[in-house]
Parts: sequence; C-alpha cells; structure tokens
Amino acid sequence: MTAPSPMKASVAERVSGLRQLALIDPQAAQDAAWAWFERVGAGLPAHSAEIELAELFAVGGPADVDGQTEGILVGWTDSYAGLDTTARVLVPPLRLLTTRLGVMPWLGKKFDKQAQRGTNTVTTSAVLMTAIAAPTYRLRRTDGRWEGFDMLNRVEASVVAPETQVLVLDYETIGTNPWPINRIRDEAVQIVPGTYLGAKLWHQADGYRLLAYWAARTQL
Repeated sequence: MTAPSPMKASVAERVSGLRQLALIDPQAAQDAAWAWFERVGAGLPAHSAEIELAELFAVGGPADVDGQTEGILVGWTDSYAGLDTTARVLVPPLRLLTTRLGVMPWLGKKFDKQAQRGTNTVTTSAVLMTAIAAPTYRLRRTDGRWEGFDMLNRVEASVVAPETQVLVLDYETIGTNPWPINRIRDEAVQIVPGTYLGAKLWHQADGYRLLAYWAARTQL
C-alpha cells in the first residue's frame, strides 16, 4: 500500500516559516522569498500562478521600507477582462516589450519613509520612452541614476485584498506625473524584512484593475 504523500504547506504557512528563518538568517529568508517570487512569476499569466501570488500578497503586511530598492517585474496577470479601452491599448505593447523582447525600463524604487514619499529608478530606455510619450516631463539624474514618477506613500487597506493593510504608492494625487502614470496605483506588502511584493493597479471609471505584480528588495 502506497503511503499518502505529505500535504503541501499553505502559502501562509510557508511565509510564517520564512519569517521564522529571518530571525536567524535574514539574508537566507530574503533569498528564498525572492526565488519564490521569480518562480511563481514565471508561471504567469496562468491562473494557478495568479492565485498563488494573490494569496502571498494577502498574507503580507504594509511594506516598512526606506531608501533605495532593487526591483523586478514579477509578471503580468491575465488582466484583459474588465479593462477599459485605454488600458486595452496600452497593456499589450508593454507586455510585449517586457516579456518577449526583454526590455525592462524600471530598476527599482527609492523611498523616503519620514517624508512619506518616493520615486522610481529607471533606465536610459525609460528616458527615451518618456521623451516620446510625455515630452514635457523631465526625469532627473541623481547619484548616477535616472529617477522620476514620484509618489506619495500611505498605509491603508488594499483594493485587491481588502483585509490586508498595504503601503500605497500614489501616483495620482501628487499631481506631477504625466499620463498614463497618473492612472497607476501601486500597493506594496512586506513578506520578510527587506523584501516586498507589489501589485500594480490601473485606475479607471469603475474602480481599479490589477495589471501586474512586481517585487523590490533592500540590501540587508
């Protein structure tokens, strides 16, 4: 008689284990969480991968982050249902650019926790793309990096996981961002110290729609 296989640990149980590991070896916990993001992200836009990321996001807490982070696009969701016409035009070329052509214009985010503000760190390709899409907007060169698309940060309930408190990265109300950046809301949760999972949302007339997941980490 074949012995029953052990039950797979739930997402919440795995996150709890990583948090226990972080008390002993923070770097190992960060590395494991990052590998988890990358593995599941590689499965997007499959429904199973999207469900796992949604569960992972929901067990996070508001990102407690200050300073420069390194970022990755975890992956795009199967997000076309319910998107407005503008997003249906914008999203496909962005997906093609980042997934098929391997062009990633975003490098990470920089946070000023005390001021409750932040900005995005981008590549030279982002500078060129911005010059075409928003010719009056100027990115800044700071400490050898291109920065821009500033945000205001606050903690509140997530719009995609209402029971979860998140750090909101608000590109709309700050009033300085060009279209379509000013239609974006990012939400960030902390999985283990220094390691964050983010949700990228599109604001349209009937509310918010989840477009993609991203991740960021600080140097421990």
